Amino acid sequence: MRAALATADDRTITHHFGHSPFFRIVDIDESTETWAFSERRENDAACWQGGEHDTEAFARSIDNIADCGVVFVLRIGTPGRMELERRGIQVLETGGAVETLIEKYIIYLKKEKEKKRAKRFRALAQTHPCLSCGSAPNNKGRVHLPVSAACNIQCRFCQRACNACDDRPGVANGILQAEEADAIVEKALALCPELTVVGVAGPGDSLASPHALEAFRRVHAKYPELIMCMSTNGLALPGKIPELQAVGVKTITVTVNAVDPVILEKIVSHIVYGGRLLCGAEAGEILIRNQLRGIREASDAGIIVKVNTVLIPGVNDEHIASIAREIADAGAMLHNILPLIPQHELRDIPAPTCQQINDARAKAGEYIQQFLHCKHCRADACGIPGQSDLSSQLYDGKAMETFSHG
Repeated sequence: MRAALATADDRTITHHFGHSPFFRIVDIDESTETWAFSERRENDAACWQGGEHDTEAFARSIDNIADCGVVFVLRIGTPGRMELERRGIQVLETGGAVETLIEKYIIYLKKEKEKKRAKRFRALAQTHPCLSCGSAPNNKGRVHLPVSAACNIQCRFCQRACNACDDRPGVANGILQAEEADAIVEKALALCPELTVVGVAGPGDSLASPHALEAFRRVHAKYPELIMCMSTNGLALPGKIPELQAVGVKTITVTVNAVDPVILEKIVSHIVYGGRLLCGAEAGEILIRNQLRGIREASDAGIIVKVNTVLIPGVNDEHIASIAREIADAGAMLHNILPLIPQHELRDIPAPTCQQINDARAKAGEYIQQFLHCKHCRADACGIPGQSDLSSQLYDGKAMETFSHG
């Protein structure tokens, strides 16, 4: 955002609004919490001696800073304040050092953003079963649409499958065509009228192919009252927020298993990025950077972000606090620590004990609220979490593909 300063020396606020011969413009980057002087704008001072003012010059002064979100001045009259605030420009009557005032204002902006984010979170938590944290009764349902077959990373513990028996993430009866999404949601609502959330959680990654966006587009057009919710590893998340908002996505879950490339290399064998297969530290650095950037972009846009972390004993169990601190700083609202399911390359690592999970949650809880009720849902789950899964009824008799698109 931009700020206008009535300062003659770039060090202190020196003028009343109507007396200022120019305004110094400051650009504030809220995401990095930094600022810099941008330009000096000459101003036709509107006030004369004795308090009289030139109405036309006063209007030009206001037009001069119309692209700013706030103006710092020593004083301003009531009519001027009212007109500026009518245009959405905050007025701060204050004196003092410019650097101190701007840095305090950045802290204020951050707190205001956190308040708005918390308000949105509380509102969604009343109807989203994976955000409630006990704040609402467990009587809301969700349906996962298994439209995303492809994945752009390979985790060493991930083993995707199409079957009806494995009760874990990355598994579905089959792959649903995006064109069928609205029809399936209609059937899901008949089976579970309490359904409030339509999610895409695999079996691959929601942004590794266009199918999730198409499914959301169709469902949102038909059922705009439902919450669209997406899970992703975050590699392709940066830059996608406008598209996601356009199809109704209000909540995103990003899986972040490390914020240190050395640790992440033990968890992720490779990524596919920019048309290249990348391994090692390079892959880890790109994935971590994109995850945190995507979380920040989503949060700044008003989307609620939850982060999943798979707890892997001996690998990232001593790294949990660092993850929690980084994701909280990026704007995530909720953290879900999941126990490793030993399989694929990590099949010989034992699942963490309850004590290990509780210890990890205690460390992470110093930075971000913890979600304690995850059910390790399948990619085609349907119904109220913790109650009977209706996916077998939802897809009963329906021919489903097996990783043939994406």
